Amino acid sequence: MAGRGRPRVTWVFGATLDGRVAAPDGTSRWISSRAARVDAHRLRAAHDAVLVGSGAARLDDPHLAVRHGVGGTRPLRVVLDARASIVTTSSRVADRAASTLVVIGPAARDPALPAHVGVARVELEAAGRFSLPALLRELSGRGVATLLVEGGPTVASAFIAAGLVDDVVGYLRAAVLGAGRPVVELPAVTTIADLRAFRLVAADIVGEDVRVRMVARERASRVGLVEGPP
Repeated sequence: MAGRGRPRVTWVFGATLDGRVAAPDGTSRWISSRAARVDAHRLRAAHDAVLVGSGAARLDDPHLAVRHGVGGTRPLRVVLDARASIVTTSSRVADRAASTLVVIGPAARDPALPAHVGVARVELEAAGRFSLPALLRELSGRGVATLLVEGGPTVASAFIAAGLVDDVVGYLRAAVLGAGRPVVELPAVTTIADLRAFRLVAADIVGEDVRVRMVARERASRVGLVEGPP
């Protein structure tokens, strides 16, 4: 646990140097190099669960299983689908490659998924989005101690805005797009004082990417990584 009765949350992303995760036409394969993709699958295997939001589920139909010859555990695949309108029996996450949990809203219809696919109902906030604290409690109750948040900008932004990201792993491709979907979609800020800062702990070359690892400043202080004021 992250020390607050919830799973420890890692946000992972792959982006260009100008912070784009997809081109203007929506294409995103492959922004990250193969070496980075293999490394990201090792990261998956190191977590209890991997999560994507409805946007990524709708656009990419992700499989979310560990591939590329990476061994280790098979994390629980978690898909947020508030209206129970995206994940179907033909979705890639509905296979038996790993366990799957589809999270739907309290009033959503029964998604009629195969018996081996789990379904959980989690409360929604006024805006119609999932209550992230309630979601994390649900996952904690299912034995999830470490959660990898993979997609996409909307769900990542929600976790960041709620202060629920403990660790960050980013794969930055040595390339630029100049336009397209940004890494996050947070409300605009007007001053540098509103900077959401993390503490950089490592940077390594992986294939054609630079992998950066960061921790939330609060957590960095607890583990002795912050030695003075920012």
